[in-house]
Amino acid sequence: MIVLTNEQMKKAEKYGIEEQYVSSAVLMENAALNVVEYIKEKFSEKTRIVIFCGKGNNGGDGYAIARGLFARGFKVCAVPCGDAMKGSPDCMTNYKSALACGVTFSEDYIDAAENADVIVDAIIGTGLSGELSESAAEWCRAINSSDAHILAVDCPTGINSDTAEVYENAVKADVTYTFHCPKPGLLFFPAREYVGRLMVGSIGIPQREAGEPYLHMLTKSEARAMLPKRIPSSHKGTYGKVFSFSGSDEMTGAALLGLKAAYLCGAGLAIGVCLEKTADVIHLNLPEAVTKIVTGKDGCLTEDAYLGLENIADVKTVLTGSGLGVTEGTKALVEALVKNIKGTLVIDADGLNCLMDSLDILKDSPADIVITPHMGEMSRLTGLNIGYIKAEPIKTALAFAKEYGVVVVLKDASTVIASPTGKAYINTTGCSVMSKGGSGDVLAGLIAGFAAQNTDSFTAAVLGTFINGLSGEQAAELSGSRGALASDTAGCIPFIIDEVNGFAPI
Repeated sequence: MIVLTNEQMKKAEKYGIEEQYVSSAVLMENAALNVVEYIKEKFSEKTRIVIFCGKGNNGGDGYAIARGLFARGFKVCAVPCGDAMKGSPDCMTNYKSALACGVTFSEDYIDAAENADVIVDAIIGTGLSGELSESAAEWCRAINSSDAHILAVDCPTGINSDTAEVYENAVKADVTYTFHCPKPGLLFFPAREYVGRLMVGSIGIPQREAGEPYLHMLTKSEARAMLPKRIPSSHKGTYGKVFSFSGSDEMTGAALLGLKAAYLCGAGLAIGVCLEKTADVIHLNLPEAVTKIVTGKDGCLTEDAYLGLENIADVKTVLTGSGLGVTEGTKALVEALVKNIKGTLVIDADGLNCLMDSLDILKDSPADIVITPHMGEMSRLTGLNIGYIKAEPIKTALAFAKEYGVVVVLKDASTVIASPTGKAYINTTGCSVMSKGGSGDVLAGLIAGFAAQNTDSFTAAVLGTFINGLSGEQAAELSGSRGALASDTAGCIPFIIDEVNGFAPI
């Protein structure tokens, strides 16, 4: 699914109106119908519905929603937030229509909000780029003070739908119904906390856009198309090998989780190149894995782990960094992998820390590299402070991807996956239970596992991040919203893949 900024959305609407002759009135009516049908499905006709309507096109949507609900027998009250007769033409038209149809109007917004079961916020919507006026803040405070179910039209009032900024007194919605496509600011925190459940409705704008959009958000149907196919006459070699140079004496579990995730997403063979202590943990917990035990130094791997393996440069998929530690030996190992691997190379955690002083070698690597930094690691990689990266995650990830020729998986509550070509995905799957050790190791293993199955590095990163988040959500349901572990997330991977693939659970 594409994600459009406000400017791109305006171009899409303009194209629809000027080139496809879809009138703005039709677009507004279609937007209203989405919300009307949602309310009709979720609530009874006895529900007291109050609609706060601004004087712009968002308010026009509100008046059209009021008219549509009234026509279906709902108890509807419209609260004018500004003079509709001095607003946009479409707002004025729908205001007059709602008035003529017999919709109840009220100027007492405080009383209306207090007595509502459902409040529809149609005050401002998208396009806001600064603090609310005092009158708008008053309306928003009345909405937020109510115990009603709050539904925002297109965007909660007080949210910047491009940047995810939240202005003072912004409406905190239970559901936000946006149109045509998501806007980037609705997908990131802190705005996501105010958006609630995000729904996207079609309003009849043609899919052809003015300029190729560079932002996307994966849907389950799109993920299904990305999943590697399973072949009835296959064998383990059909689905590839993942070699993992991960783990250390102090972090044996990191290597285990990566190998387990690779297996659980369908890779044919997962091989841990590791120290004896790590191998013991892998054998005990994942008997299907193969280990190649090597000698290290001070409890960590060294470059000898790479140099001692025959034909390793030609291996299709390599994972490194998880629990690796940062020593002179691990630095030499990661640099050797970057310089020599010809397939996909997934670099996680300490693998990135090992490259802090030699980033330029990424530019000349023969590998298709995927890096998976969290915010702190990205700050160290770029020299940018975390506050800036959180405010500009898309810009930061795309710039690094382009400069170094790698796929960047910039991990956060909303993760950005950026390609060197300028294409990027925003991933919103996942939950707070994944904020604990091992979650990144599972993600890295998933990406490597998908890459091993003849999936290109960018697709593997997008798909792996999506599946990882859904698996974490299921783990929270099964093992608790606080107590679920990364191993629980890994255990949910095959069931989530089947769900995405359309297979019913047994």
